[in-house]
Formats: sequence, C-alpha cells, structure tokens
Amino acid sequence: MQSIHPVVARARNELDAFLADLEAIVNIDSGTDNKAGVDRVGAYLQRRFLEKGYQVRFDHQTQYGNHLIATHPGENPNGARILLIGHMDTVFLDGEAQQRPFRICAAENEPEKRIAKGPGVLDMKSGLLIGMYAVELLEERNYQHITFLFNSDEEIGSPSSKPLVTELAQEADAVIVLEPGRELGSVVSSRRGSGLYRVEVHGIAAHAGVEPQKGRNAIVELAHLVGLLQELHGTIPGTSLSVTTIQGGTRGNVVPEYACCEMDVRASTRAGIKALEGAIRKTISRRKIEGTTVSLSGGFRCQPFEPSERNAHLVHMAQEAGAELGIQIQALTTGGASDANTTASLGIPTIDGLGAGGGKAHNPDEYIELDYLPERIALLTGLIQRITLSLQNRDNKA
Repeated sequence: MQSIHPVVARARNELDAFLADLEAIVNIDSGTDNKAGVDRVGAYLQRRFLEKGYQVRFDHQTQYGNHLIATHPGENPNGARILLIGHMDTVFLDGEAQQRPFRICAAENEPEKRIAKGPGVLDMKSGLLIGMYAVELLEERNYQHITFLFNSDEEIGSPSSKPLVTELAQEADAVIVLEPGRELGSVVSSRRGSGLYRVEVHGIAAHAGVEPQKGRNAIVELAHLVGLLQELHGTIPGTSLSVTTIQGGTRGNVVPEYACCEMDVRASTRAGIKALEGAIRKTISRRKIEGTTVSLSGGFRCQPFEPSERNAHLVHMAQEAGAELGIQIQALTTGGASDANTTASLGIPTIDGLGAGGGKAHNPDEYIELDYLPERIALLTGLIQRITLSLQNRDNKA
C-alpha cells in the first residue's frame, strides 16, 4: 500500500486546479428548486470526470436536477466496489452566487488562516471535488470500481434520488459520504433519523359573540396539546422534538373548528423512534375539550444512521489513515440527516463527513478551511486504499 505522506504534497500541488474547479461550481446557483442551475453543475462535473477516464451517465429528472453517476473501473475484477455520495444542490436562493461569489480571504479574527466562501462552498460543493481529487491521487487501482453518485435533491430529503441511492448502495461493499467534516480530524459515524409529524384538531365552529358555548375551540385544544408535546423533548434518550409550525382559525369572530401543528422529530435509534411515537400518541389522547377530535399523521422520512461493527471498521481505517498523517481522527455524531442514513439503514458499511472542514453551513458566511484541505484529500485517499486492501485480504482468506 502506498504511503499517503506524498499524497499531501501532490494534493497541495493540485490546489490551484481544485480551487478553480470549486470557484466554477460555487458560482452557479444550484438551489434544489433550480433544476437548470443544478444541471449546469452536473454538466461541469461530467466534463471533469470524462477527462479523468470515467464512464458517466445521468439519471434524468423532470422536477429536480439530473442525478450524476460516474464510474471509474479498476484493475481487479474481484476487488472492492466503493460508492461515494454527494449532492449538487444547495439551500440558497437564486442570485446568491452573484451577490456573494466565491472568494478566498482571511478568517475573521484569525488573519493567518485562509478560508474560502461562497454559497454551498462547504455544503457541499467542496466535498464533491475532494472525492474526485482523492481518487485521482490513488496510485493503485486494485478495486473493481469506484462509483460517484452526485444527486440533486439531498437538501430536501432526496425524494427523487433515494431509490437510486438504495440501488447503488446495494451494489457496493462500502459507502463514503462526502458531507462536510467538522474540523481537520473528524469524520461522522452516526446521524439521527428525522421525521415530520402533523397534529390536527377538529372542533365545532360557532359565532364567537352570540353563542360561543356551542363551539368547540380547536385552537384552545391544540394550544393545550402543544405544550404537552413540547415537554416530550429530550425525555427519551437520543431523541428531540420541536413544534415548528402552527395554524388555525378563519376569522376573528368565529370559534375555530380547525387547527394544526407540525413537529420536527429526531432519534438516534429505531428503538427511540418507536418510543417517541408512542409518547406522542399517548400525549394527544389527553384532550381538554370534549367534542374535539385529534389525529396524528406523518412519520420518520429518514431512518437513523446507527453505529455498527461494520461502520466502526470504516472509522478505524480512517483513524489509521489519519495516524499516518499525524492526525487524530474523532468520530462524531450529528443531528442532521444525510444520504448516509439511507445507506446505513440498508446494512451497507457507511462512513460520512469526509468532505472539507469548515463551518456555518446553510449560512451566508459558510466557509471552508484551505490550510488543511490537502490533508483532507489525502485522508480520503488513505481510507480508500485501506478499504480496497481490507476487501482483498478478506477475499484471499475465503
């Protein structure tokens, strides 16, 4: 296995090219709803993959951008099949790239530190390129194939790409997700699952001034339940609940017959999901106003990315690669979901957070750290090396 120390120097030599690529795609507005912009990013990356000898195709979409699939054939027909996943869409509105285009500057309060800013620079256009450059820097091609899936709708839960994520993950021996790293020495080893629940209350309308006693106030009932529901936050280990929207009523002189609220819910395990949903159902049965009816709909859209022995093995290999670079790798848990939740829930060995380090994701001040970007590229190269070697050794022992 090649030493990854020289990879850092080679990545540093490629930094100008990397930043030119990054500037090109950051300066394209590619919010999830901007199909044309996402497709422009995809076209740019397609050209770069073709220049590097990849087989490239698109999974065409009508509502969202086209999903990009690029495969690099290796030299070992019995070797590892590795899937790297990233997303081309961002959370930012059209016009952001023109208002605050890609730029390199000094970090606030740390003038010696170089950072890059721009819409989506951290989440996650830099991660797309880290994957591309890390594979390019491999000296040995002792894998069956490495496939990239860059989807167009991850920021809204991957509604059109989840079947494709599932299909490609089931054909892989390991999945690496290129979401941002939190700092130089970090990867993501688990994520909470996420869900959205809706509570609806139906009451009886009445004239608020003439005969309010004949009404059944849906807003009052819901207000009672909202307080009880919010008290569930944090009561079950590894879970969270936040009431995020509320609606009700039609006119100022009518006892409202309808009200509803939505809740963002998170859980780190499937057992936590079951327990939290049970607690929600029990809570909404505690009605205050006779004559009202309460219903619950929704559920978990994204299953938890839970720790497992096979996922931990990938973390261990990342830690080995980090140790070779003199970096202590820490495995982090985060509340935000990603496509890693999907692949891990299928039982496919998965590791996340191999993108750039930086901060303030989804914020106008989003940035990546440039000073240790070559080390992040080399870390991914080293991880891929170890995955391919690990699977070769497994096959040799079979």
